[in-house]
Amino acid sequence: MKLLRPIFTTLLLIATLATVGCEKPAPLPEERPIVVNYAALDGAWQLTYWQGGSLEENSLLYIEFDRSERRFTMWDNFDSMYATPTTGTFTIAEEEDGTYTLSGTYDYGVGDWSYSYEVKMMNNGDSMQWHARGGPDLMVFERIDEIPELY
Repeated sequence: MKLLRPIFTTLLLIATLATVGCEKPAPLPEERPIVVNYAALDGAWQLTYWQGGSLEENSLLYIEFDRSERRFTMWDNFDSMYATPTTGTFTIAEEEDGTYTLSGTYDYGVGDWSYSYEVKMMNNGDSMQWHARGGPDLMVFERIDEIPELY
């Protein structure tokens, strides 16, 4: 009887370890698509990826969306060594295929944006991709707390 107790204990330990080792891993949380609407875009964003890579050194583009007025202010230094602000209005439309289109019009009769963009929100709304509809551009923006002092 004394000999059976260690054997039984060993078998019970092996069975327990085998059961624990066969547990299925917990499933990863699914990332749900984020609805692109005025509230989701509201706030400040920094361009981090454009035309196939990171921005050139010392280049910048920030855009701030105001959902209540449906207006944007954009700062960039692509044509100057200083960041230049540009303002206008923007609209979001949900397409029949479930995608979202972002379009904009500049103030002071400058005209519309060169493209409308298919927008996808990612990372719980902390980043977004813009893909030009009818064009090659792909841009990635990251949400930031505020636009830095640019002057």
